[in-house]
Amino acid sequence: MSSAIPSEVDPLDYVYTNIPDTTHILKLDANCKHCKAKKFVSETDGFCCHNGQIELKQPEPIPELMRLWSSMDADSRHFRENIRFFNGHFAFTTLGVSLDENYTNMKSGVYTFRAHGTIYHNVHSFGPSSRPEHLQLYFYDDDPTITHRKAATKQLDQDVVKKLVDILKENPYSQQFRTLGAHKDNLDDYRIDLNTDKRLDQRRYNRPLSSEVAAIWVEGSDLAKRFDRSGAYDPLSNPLFYPRGELGWHPKLPKRNVPWEAVLHPQLVHDDDEDTEGNSRLCVSVRDYYCYMLQTRPAILNPILYGARLLHQWVVDMYVKIESCRLRWYMKNQTQIRADLYKGVVDAITSGETRASVVGVRIVLPGTYPGGDRNMKKRHMDAMAIVHTYGKPDIFLTMTCNPKWEEITNELLPGQTAQDRPDIVARVFYGKLEAMKYMLFKKQILGVVVAYVYVVEFQKRGLPHAHFLLIMDSTYKLIIPEQYDRLISAELPDKHKYPELYAMVVKHMMHGPCGALNPKNVCMQENECKCRYPWPCWTTDGLCLITHTCCGCSIATSTLRSALA
Repeated sequence: MSSAIPSEVDPLDYVYTNIPDTTHILKLDANCKHCKAKKFVSETDGFCCHNGQIELKQPEPIPELMRLWSSMDADSRHFRENIRFFNGHFAFTTLGVSLDENYTNMKSGVYTFRAHGTIYHNVHSFGPSSRPEHLQLYFYDDDPTITHRKAATKQLDQDVVKKLVDILKENPYSQQFRTLGAHKDNLDDYRIDLNTDKRLDQRRYNRPLSSEVAAIWVEGSDLAKRFDRSGAYDPLSNPLFYPRGELGWHPKLPKRNVPWEAVLHPQLVHDDDEDTEGNSRLCVSVRDYYCYMLQTRPAILNPILYGARLLHQWVVDMYVKIESCRLRWYMKNQTQIRADLYKGVVDAITSGETRASVVGVRIVLPGTYPGGDRNMKKRHMDAMAIVHTYGKPDIFLTMTCNPKWEEITNELLPGQTAQDRPDIVARVFYGKLEAMKYMLFKKQILGVVVAYVYVVEFQKRGLPHAHFLLIMDSTYKLIIPEQYDRLISAELPDKHKYPELYAMVVKHMMHGPCGALNPKNVCMQENECKCRYPWPCWTTDGLCLITHTCCGCSIATSTLRSALA
């Protein structure tokens, strides 16, 4: 033993001894053997086509529209950058939704389509007092000057508008509505109705005709239930994704090798046989349909995947449709989930029969419905039971999606960024999350975990992240400060000893720069950072080290060690 004072040992030297040379990469998975869809690790076999039960043919693309979707020409870039405006202008219906303007129309940062409340698809009324817009503009598309289009699209490239007018002249809805131009003087005598004949087989290449998808009905016709879950909603709302008027999902869409006669036979298919997503033994469910449409397949151009901001809108719209089908099933099958046995329901019905002030129908959601009150309470009680049995959590771990992950960037189409493909971001994150769970609970990289709880949520910038609470075995519990120092570092790594780690922390875990250094940063509101940066960085003796805008401040490891002691 030497009498000399030993030099201070850096605890980070132990933590950083086994840093891997490369980042984690998900293993490659083979394409689906049935539909050839690109698959990521941890995805089930039935994710894309339900093990071959679903087979839909992508229609032949229109060459000029395909160029606008995929090329890097100036007009193509303008088309994709303003895709929601173009789609909204040419849509036959208007989208009624309350959007969070702080994120939907933000000038910088990551685009996020964030909607509140119910989503509607409205058709404007017709009459001499209404200004031509949306569907009404199709009445004037035979005019070669497209004067009415120009008046409504002053902020858009008129050459692109003219090209889209010519492209959509093949659309059967466009053809039908243009014929109304000859009846502009007596439009009050007409009403437009959709033909719900769904015998256009989406398992084969076929082009719908005007008479097959639309019809004009005289005022007074019986319109009851004619719009009930029609397959025309998708082409009417997103004509740029369905330029030829192809039908979207409808509840009578047959699965592979299922004849039309079986689907239309009333004794073989009943609404009561449908599951929570509109599925049956013979028909394609709404969830399976849109999962199929979101896949990447070799040598097939899928315009939906080129939609950028319109893809965000489409995904949210279709998710609402899926949830609506689930809720509709619960509403129609209250007896199957034994809703009458729930406390208070029978009493409410009895009261409603005797007192008019309490008349109403109560719909009970089962505990399996995600986001419902009973589901949230069930999960909360399960988490509390885990803590009651195994003790309080020892480690709080966060995993955040990185848009620069190689698995994401490799799947992006030319000119795209990660925010343009929320489907790829979510699927890669799921694979990474399963890999993280394998390392934590199978390989036990932090020790033996006896119980855990985790939740996945999406940040306001649109990226998913997960929060884990880990309860460790008694042998691996963190007790003394030195044990925490081997797992946790709340300071910048030494720039000279660990340059790679220093660069990663500065890049991924620092706020800003904002303020005077970058007044246009996304966090700036009224010339001030909404997160109140810069914050001062303090040492253990309370002296301020720096007040830099980009520093989110780190408590020194020695301070953490002192507090734990």
